[in-house]
Amino acid sequence: MTREIAADRPRDGRVAAVAALLFAVALGAALLFLFSYPLPDAKNDAVEYLALARSVAGGEGFSDDGGATPAVYRPPLFSILLGAWFRLTGTSSVLSAAVFQSLLHGLGVAAAFLLFLEILPSRAWASGAALVLAITPLLVTRVAFVLQEPTVLLFTVLAAWASARLVRAPSPGRAALAGAAWGICALAKVVCWFAPFLLLAMRFLPERLRWSWRRREAACLLIGFILVIAPWTARNYVHFHRFIPVNAQGKGMLEWNVEHATPPGAPPGDTVLAELDRKGVRGKERQDALWRYVRQNMRYFLVNRTWKNASVFIRPPRDWWWSRGLYGPGDPRPWYWTLHDYVHWFLYLALAFRTVQWARGRYDPSFGFLILFYWAYWMEHAVVLGASRFGLAVYPLLLAMIPPRFGPVTGRVADGDSRLVFGPEGLVR
Repeated sequence: MTREIAADRPRDGRVAAVAALLFAVALGAALLFLFSYPLPDAKNDAVEYLALARSVAGGEGFSDDGGATPAVYRPPLFSILLGAWFRLTGTSSVLSAAVFQSLLHGLGVAAAFLLFLEILPSRAWASGAALVLAITPLLVTRVAFVLQEPTVLLFTVLAAWASARLVRAPSPGRAALAGAAWGICALAKVVCWFAPFLLLAMRFLPERLRWSWRRREAACLLIGFILVIAPWTARNYVHFHRFIPVNAQGKGMLEWNVEHATPPGAPPGDTVLAELDRKGVRGKERQDALWRYVRQNMRYFLVNRTWKNASVFIRPPRDWWWSRGLYGPGDPRPWYWTLHDYVHWFLYLALAFRTVQWARGRYDPSFGFLILFYWAYWMEHAVVLGASRFGLAVYPLLLAMIPPRFGPVTGRVADGDSRLVFGPEGLVR
């Protein structure tokens, strides 16, 4: 007996209706949360994002000092979108930013629903998974902070959706769309820069795991990606006279990693930075000194710090509870959060299980791409900078590891044909 996936999915109108309903539920949950508790004060990164957005809203360009100096430290997409919202609404308060974040949360849930429809076996599973995203405290509480997570989640999910469609039914148009989507995602946060190249590299996997693209599809994928990023890269070169594809946050990340370093048998990183500050060391000389410290403690940074970053990345973020003084480090764990931790960590066990199954040829390459992307994303944060909130952008991909799915897809599917029929042996053409 065969089963036809297309027959188990709603028509376009019903898809739009369910997506709209999920958006409304997610938006309602976020707004209910916002108006139930006082908002935390904007501090640290949020202060700079607000300054950038207010400059954009005021027509002063992408700048954090009222237009006097062009900014390049932060990625542009979140602040530009928030600035457009400020200009549209006529207010740039923290509450206005929180309402904007709530809208992004709703859009992210709707986008995740579309992704789930591509990779999960039925509308019911896709709707259920999206509903979990709509009301989970991990995502709902993020709208209270003027930070990038809702934006990055939305555009990462959209790019993943475009990629799943491309792998399932390759065509130049879908390749260009996927490339452009990853370009927009990179403007939100550059950590996803590798995704188009990962898509192309899947051609060289064993036959049961690969997807076969043609040269024109590869060209459209890369051209779409480059064309989206190129204008911002050109802007950076005009202002700073050096090649900066998206943003120049590398120096700040180097400082942060050194500041929090505690290598055995060496002075702590914060002591090193304090000494550089005392001597007034700035610019290239300071950067060279920091890299010298890293090279002298290479084992710590490559092994100890990488392991710590990887373990911190998978923890559920609790910024909202910390900001309210309810759940800080060392506090007793309420039973709810103990249970929540176990559920969250269970998702990573599911990721490992699905990875093994995919490696054995159980699942189609579109689902395999999501698995590979998640592992690469996690490893990148382990090497560069691990923080639990950074994992929220790919949380929908992690949640997709739980529901059941069908067998493998092999070969190319005709352009525009989304009707995949599965039998006991896999795909039936």
